[in-house]
Amino acid sequence: MAGVGKQITGMAILMRVVLAFAVMVIALTVGCGNGGGDDAILVLAAASLTDTLLEAGVVFEEDSGVEVEFSFGGSNALARQVELGAPSDAVIFAGAAPMDRLEASDQVLAGSRLELLRNRLVVIGDGGAAQLSDLSDLASLGGRIAIADPELAPAGLYAKQAFEAAGSWEGVESRVIPTLDVRAAVGAVDTGSAAFGLVYGTDAAVASGVEVLYVIPEGLHDPIIYPAAIIDREGGSEVARRFIGFLAGDAGGVVFERHGFVPVSR
Repeated sequence: MAGVGKQITGMAILMRVVLAFAVMVIALTVGCGNGGGDDAILVLAAASLTDTLLEAGVVFEEDSGVEVEFSFGGSNALARQVELGAPSDAVIFAGAAPMDRLEASDQVLAGSRLELLRNRLVVIGDGGAAQLSDLSDLASLGGRIAIADPELAPAGLYAKQAFEAAGSWEGVESRVIPTLDVRAAVGAVDTGSAAFGLVYGTDAAVASGVEVLYVIPEGLHDPIIYPAAIIDREGGSEVARRFIGFLAGDAGGVVFERHGFVPVSR
């Protein structure tokens, strides 16, 4: 089992090196202007919002005539891209810490940040796995556990916090597989690379090959809040303001609720 732990650590380091190189390439080869030209905006968003924002983007485009482009990934990784100058008009993260960093470095337009959504953390397994009575049950069960890398995505940090609060992190740490983002953690369970995963409830709901085994009490980790903000490039994009306003309004709320999110404003 010690060998497994060393292998996992090596995988995590490799992912971070590859990510850092990719971010540098993006920052150096793509201009620092808006991502899609005068008639489009580029939104960097947490991977757990992929399906929801693609649908919301279509609704907004039909209403406004403006194209919305997205780049999805781990929130911490996306924040690093912004810090390195990658093009973006707005950001939506799955956690407060990445947004706090951008505010501290004056990347975010003052007064534009708002709390958009809430989510839940769940344990998933394949269709034949037994339900869990407590998170600590995973410490006595075999099989690897997929979580988003805590260094790259808030979902992984929430998962680690939950294990630590339950007193079981030391019992599972050597079996943890860190993934690039929460969607990759779902995929690891779906393909059999991991027996269990700690992911957002909304991601589990759209994955056909997995089943929710346990809903993790919210008191075991920081609140799962999705903040949104406008990037402060030349005073911020007016279209980006309209899009974030749309997401925070009734029309956007309907889309989010359909995908299992809880809009803060509703």
